[in-house]
Amino acid sequence: MGCGASQEAPPELPQQEYFKPAPNGVGSMPPRAADDRSLVVMTSKDTITVVTSPSLVRSAPSQLAEEVHVSVNEEAADKPKTGEEGAFELPEGEFEDGMLGISGLLIGQVFPQEEDSIQALRTTLALEEHFCDEDFPADNSTIFFSERTDADIEWKRPFELVDEPQLFIDGASRRDVVQGCLGDCWFLSSCAAVARKPKLIERVVPPDQALFGDGYTGLVVCRFWRFGEWVTVCIDDRLPTKDGVLIFARSAEPSEFWVALVEKAYAKLHGTFEALEGGQSMDAMVDLTGGLAERYEMEDIENLKKLYAHLLKSSRNGAFITCSRKGDWRNATKADKHGLVEGHAYTVSGVARIKHEDLGTVNMIRVRNPWASGDEWNGDWADSDERWSGVPEEQRTRLGISSLSDGEFWMSYDDFCEQFEEVSVCTIGPDFDNDGTVDHVGQVKAIKGEWIPGQTAGGSRNDFEKFATNPQFLLTVEEPDDDDDDGCNVLIGVMQEHRRSNRHMGVKMLQIAFFLYKTDDPNKRLPLSHFYYNYEDGTSGTYINFREVLSREDLVPGHYVIIPATFLPESPGYFMVRVYSPKPFQLKKLPE
Repeated sequence: MGCGASQEAPPELPQQEYFKPAPNGVGSMPPRAADDRSLVVMTSKDTITVVTSPSLVRSAPSQLAEEVHVSVNEEAADKPKTGEEGAFELPEGEFEDGMLGISGLLIGQVFPQEEDSIQALRTTLALEEHFCDEDFPADNSTIFFSERTDADIEWKRPFELVDEPQLFIDGASRRDVVQGCLGDCWFLSSCAAVARKPKLIERVVPPDQALFGDGYTGLVVCRFWRFGEWVTVCIDDRLPTKDGVLIFARSAEPSEFWVALVEKAYAKLHGTFEALEGGQSMDAMVDLTGGLAERYEMEDIENLKKLYAHLLKSSRNGAFITCSRKGDWRNATKADKHGLVEGHAYTVSGVARIKHEDLGTVNMIRVRNPWASGDEWNGDWADSDERWSGVPEEQRTRLGISSLSDGEFWMSYDDFCEQFEEVSVCTIGPDFDNDGTVDHVGQVKAIKGEWIPGQTAGGSRNDFEKFATNPQFLLTVEEPDDDDDDGCNVLIGVMQEHRRSNRHMGVKMLQIAFFLYKTDDPNKRLPLSHFYYNYEDGTSGTYINFREVLSREDLVPGHYVIIPATFLPESPGYFMVRVYSPKPFQLKKLPE
């Protein structure tokens, strides 16, 4: 075998049994390794030695560099169920217009300034006329994507429900959020998490919007971060009720309506209220903040103590944290014997270490059920548990220990790991070293791209020839970190387009991943031969149909190629590459 590509291409691996469930069962992430791989070395005696390794093979011995053939057998996994999927599963289709719920009028297509376009919309209303959203009408088509109907629903505006309604009363708080009969705890637990920083919620729902009296028009503006930009969603303030009571999300304060209205705006963005049943908390937190969210599986964490340290520092530094419960989602309408709801998303509202007179130091987690009811943990360290008597009163006061039946409770971290299956952490900026602190960002860059069948939709490395056609992006790391002699911390993410195709169909989420290869030639794409003889220097892991996949890398200065890929070839889709680093870097698309 000479230099470069072999004249005879390696045999194509059979592409079968592609889609496999997450190996740890429903609700578990796949392992970190990106594939089953082997290093095949042909010796001078023509014997074959196969070394199986789940770790990255950076390079081969110099005398064998021309004789190393990379062999991979890549697999993909489906994202886990969230626990509150509805009785009717939303059908998936190909991406279409991508603008569902987002008025082109309000993102600069007609007016150069958003505020001008919103004001123009309001001024078209006659005196005493209230805005009615024709794109999201007050009828069953807004609530259901399935064929279900409900004749008992009445749509009412806030001023028809209470006197002097307000968007916010004394600002936003996690305690405001109360879930209704819709299975969108993943979204509402995220709202409660982000509410720890009211200014962020007010960016999503600007507070200077009247719900009655002077300046009231019935039009409400919300903003969400979608695929790299903040977009505006306009709705009217008509809300579904029964017997004069809101049937979906509401605030604990009857005269406060930000929770109900932001849920309606998010439902419009998804097509219907019903489409919000079942989702990923990490996606909701990103939509509410524009930040970066990562998911940690309890069963996949080798050292849960390290995870606790990460949660503790993240909480102290203002990160937003949610968690979801193990169990059968079909039982999600009631609490179990522990007072917890199976297949349900919660907000992590506090992380603390306490001192007990007999037990010593105990790692604790405070959890909030978005039901905001008396369904609370009743095990060790429950609100009325006698163990609290061994904790100094000053510390109990600081932790806000109470016996309120409000759905919020403390529990030990050991019990938390036993009862919950995953925890998601969202930061406004990158946390390169995973220490819970948002690090200084020297640069943030993003480039959008597309997988085009027959051109750039090459799929996985199960077929190297096709894989080599995927889009390639050059990342040039210019200098190491100040406290690192050799490497620079870089956070890389690939996000697939996630807006809806139409009201009754969701965009099919592709199994995606990305790979990072070092290159000596920054002016050219990596050729096919490179993949035959080199393993990657970094990867996001197993292909999975998450909206965004991330990886932290410690890279020595030099040139690298990022290759976003779908698992199956010829899969059309749009994507965005996001790169964050505390030091200067360059990012550009390599010519095809």
